[in-house]
Amino acid sequence: MRWIAIGKASGWDDLAKFTQEMKGTAEWRIDPKCTVTGVYAMDDGRMIAEYHGPTVAEFEAWLKKKGWSVESITPLRHVAKAGDIWKVT
Repeated sequence: MRWIAIGKASGWDDLAKFTQEMKGTAEWRIDPKCTVTGVYAMDDGRMIAEYHGPTVAEFEAWLKKKGWSVESITPLRHVAKAGDIWKVT
């Protein structure tokens, strides 16, 4: 399954802090089956993170560990990237 989280992470609007939090591979790979595949810092101060894993619990724990104030976590249904389109569930 894939999920998208929207929220805020204190200090992540600063590129140095964002880099420090996300630079290492260990920050992306929660465990062998769970990976955060992308984090986007939006201009309005909010963040978007995409996660792939069997359950959302690991993602929720990662967001909490990172200090996110989460607005929503939503499962994805369809994805289109660079012309490839697929159903997620």
